[in-house]
Amino acid sequence: MGTVVPTRQETGEVLVRNFDKTTDVEKVLALEQTCEAGDNANDMTLLQDLLGDPLSRVRHYPTYSMMVAEVDQEIVGVVRAGIKTVVCGKSGAKSVQSGSRSRSHPQDVPIYARAAYLLGLRVSPAHRRMGIGLKLAMKMEEWCKAQGVEYIYFATTKDNAPSLNLFTDRLQYTPFRYPALLGHPIWHHSVRLPSHIEITKLSVEAAVAMYRSVMNTEEFFPEDIDKIMNHKLCAGTWVATLREDRHSGLCCGGSCRVSENMGTIESSFARSNDGRPMPKSWAVLSLWKCNEIFSFQVKGVPLYKRTGALISRCLDKAFPWCNIPSFPNVFNPFGLQFLFGLHAEGPKGSELFRSLCRHAHNVSRKDGCQVLLTEVGATDPLRHSIPHWEKFSFADDVWCVKNLVKLANNGGDNDRSRKVGADLDRSYFDWCRVQCSTSTMFVDPRDV
Repeated sequence: MGTVVPTRQETGEVLVRNFDKTTDVEKVLALEQTCEAGDNANDMTLLQDLLGDPLSRVRHYPTYSMMVAEVDQEIVGVVRAGIKTVVCGKSGAKSVQSGSRSRSHPQDVPIYARAAYLLGLRVSPAHRRMGIGLKLAMKMEEWCKAQGVEYIYFATTKDNAPSLNLFTDRLQYTPFRYPALLGHPIWHHSVRLPSHIEITKLSVEAAVAMYRSVMNTEEFFPEDIDKIMNHKLCAGTWVATLREDRHSGLCCGGSCRVSENMGTIESSFARSNDGRPMPKSWAVLSLWKCNEIFSFQVKGVPLYKRTGALISRCLDKAFPWCNIPSFPNVFNPFGLQFLFGLHAEGPKGSELFRSLCRHAHNVSRKDGCQVLLTEVGATDPLRHSIPHWEKFSFADDVWCVKNLVKLANNGGDNDRSRKVGADLDRSYFDWCRVQCSTSTMFVDPRDV
């Protein structure tokens, strides 16, 4: 992690410095508790608990930083950022359609950029409207530039006017992508899976090879996908096929044969070792255990609503065979898990993917979680195949991005070299101005 020298701001009142894990842990955790989602004490409020680790949301990035703002030796603000190398576009032939989603053409070449995700910006309610959030964000941008970051991005909602005004007006970020955050409650009963569908858990090596074959040109696809799949928070990757295709090259004898050396899904799975063909339809997803790094709690809900939710859970527990869609206990601290790496192909791909979501529900249920969450692009074909409740979803997310290199060059063209798979001139490439080349995007679970 880079070093930032503590300096007083021009006012002489606010100090922005690096987080010190020996002295700041309890102070930052106390600050987080005061920064509630609701501005009014009577509003419904979503509280987050970092489980005693202020760095829990960024320590899983290859490079990360956390900074705090002090006034009179009191910590009144905090910001975090994680750095990684991701796909920001592609060059070559156009993508081809295959069932539910588009996937890479053999000639497509991913364009990589060093990007930073800015998250967890908090300012004490008593110290807002003093420019502290601006100072924190600017100081973090300085650190990111020193780390060679080309683009920095953050996520918020369309109705969060203070956040949008800060970043788009004051800091010159550009509204960029508009994904949907979809949540589904985890019920007391297990969800039944269709008998004609077979679900197989992949090995880490097979999962990495598959994602590099079918998603390596999707926006935000991380170069270190192997690190994600090997991480202790990754609960696993599952693939769904029709049982009638159980003797195909993809699902054979309870295992998946994948070749990382093959460049496309056709060449990877067209034939298994014994010559059996690839199934026409299949789907895949992975699960991230967010419940091990933070929890949430909903407060400010009227008693009659909490009572109704309790009754639904009691009925679900008493009559599990009735499959009652009970409302989970989100009024006490609860955990969630995150679906990522979503992909489906073939005429039955959507059906298979829905079955995978049901399977993920059952896996998260065993871990004691209350909510299952995922995030997809606004026009992702799989969006309508993902079970979700509107009460647990946010369809108005907005991601904003800023080109740090271009601004550092006083507005000149971004001439820094990018990691690409071909000898291409990217001198005039600016991700901020590029429309999404596909309807899908890879949402890194570390960004949650």
